[in-house]
Amino acid sequence: MKYIRNCAAGTLFCFVVYFLLSNSVPAAANTTASADRFLKQLLGAEHHGMGGSFVGTTRGVNALGSNPAGISAAEESQFVIHATRFPRTIALLSKPNSKANYEDYSQYEQGAYGIETLNYIFPAGKLGTFGFALAFLQEGRFRRVDHDGKALNSFPENNLAIGFSYGLNILKGTVIGVDTKWLRSKVTDANEVEHLGHGYAYNVGLIQRLGDTIQIGVVARNLSNGLSFSEVSIPDTMERTIVAGISYQRELSDIALRIGLDAHPPFRDGVRANVGVEVWYLDRIGGRIGYLRHAEKRHVPVFLLENGVFEAEERLWKAEGLCLGIGVRFGNITLNAAYTPQLIPTVATGERIHIAQGAAAYAFSIGQTY
Repeated sequence: MKYIRNCAAGTLFCFVVYFLLSNSVPAAANTTASADRFLKQLLGAEHHGMGGSFVGTTRGVNALGSNPAGISAAEESQFVIHATRFPRTIALLSKPNSKANYEDYSQYEQGAYGIETLNYIFPAGKLGTFGFALAFLQEGRFRRVDHDGKALNSFPENNLAIGFSYGLNILKGTVIGVDTKWLRSKVTDANEVEHLGHGYAYNVGLIQRLGDTIQIGVVARNLSNGLSFSEVSIPDTMERTIVAGISYQRELSDIALRIGLDAHPPFRDGVRANVGVEVWYLDRIGGRIGYLRHAEKRHVPVFLLENGVFEAEERLWKAEGLCLGIGVRFGNITLNAAYTPQLIPTVATGERIHIAQGAAAYAFSIGQTY
């Protein structure tokens, strides 16, 4: 009976979240605030190494910013520092000319940038688990230039998030969590004028344990009314999304195994999924491998130098490929590192793409339990 009740609670939660998202969220806007993508990148090296899977596998301090229900798994206070580095990326697009030979006609260049995150949680017994987080992104200029140098988009930006999280065991095997973030976003337009926007965003998550080896999870992300910019032309919309996942965990003698799989419906721009495997030996050294497939449509305002006006450009960007990670524990200190594919623009009909620089991103973390 308890097993059925737990499953029913998880199923009801999923339906409630789906109902809220499908009925209260307007259709995705053509452009979203820069803080939207920033909040979706707040994963640590542990999950990056597993292909970005986190919904069912997340636990402890690494759950902040992803699925807050996972913080309830912590039995001791934990602190972690995450750093993700996105190298300078240059993508060259080619099209056939009048002689049917391919030649470069456009270049996409994303300046190097990074995300730093500080997470802290502490369990308070039957009262639940509390957490605090600070995250910062400094993003370099993004440029799109054609072969005549007639088009340019150059908007540096940075984002800051201060968060508070809470997780609670509500039933045996069922935990829920919520985190709220105050956001400050700084965007620079084509005239080098800075614009500040502020707002709030929320994540609501649930993890249900089925037996000793399986966990299912669901999280609603970026629940927000958007940011407040005084300049109405600055994108301020936050896209609310839901992610579902399942994990399998098993201990075999000196080896601990964990497998995670996430899905990001609806698949408007292609299948978005994450799968990964983690193996620890003697709880001292671990290895991770995963596969990531992420797609997002970007609507970019392009400033045309030839006539001084803006036009909207839409292109699908993808990150797809193998992810690798490693972890080492020294007493109560854990070090993690990961390698993941970088987001790059996709080609349209009759185009070819060449990544001249920056095809991978790197993540690092150091955490302590006490």
